[in-house]
Amino acid sequence: MDTMLDPIDALKSDHEAVKVVLGNLDGYLKKIGGQTSDSLRKNLINQLHEITSFIDKDLEIHFKKEENALFPVLGNYIGIETGPIHVMLLEHEQSRQLSKEFKDAIAEYSIDGKYGKIISEGDSLTQLLSEHIEKEDNILFNMAEMQLSNEEKNEIMDKMRTVK
Repeated sequence: MDTMLDPIDALKSDHEAVKVVLGNLDGYLKKIGGQTSDSLRKNLINQLHEITSFIDKDLEIHFKKEENALFPVLGNYIGIETGPIHVMLLEHEQSRQLSKEFKDAIAEYSIDGKYGKIISEGDSLTQLLSEHIEKEDNILFNMAEMQLSNEEKNEIMDKMRTVK
């Protein structure tokens, strides 16, 4: 199957982009925590808005591709209510909640000047998403490769293209 038409390869490619953003986020968080200048810290925190924008838009689209296209079809083989898909869905919700808490911490910084919560929420989000990607890449997507026919993969890819 052409890799441009393979939904698993497309989702793994999305993961690579997320890993780059998570690496950037981790770097910013370390710089924010190690910064002694309030003005430089504020500039670094302002740059986090690019990351939260990526999470709100691109990561959310990725989650919807999995939730609306891959999981329903793969769920016919391995179930949705329990097992790996159930865990991934729970982690999607946890990621959304942590993202909200991270953005709230950034907003609170502009009011109270406290940055510790930005670092702790950002670290939690980075850890959760990193572990989530590892599970999908190494467990769930391998199950999908074993279970799904080329026809099913084509249907999933068609559905993924409609996700906005």
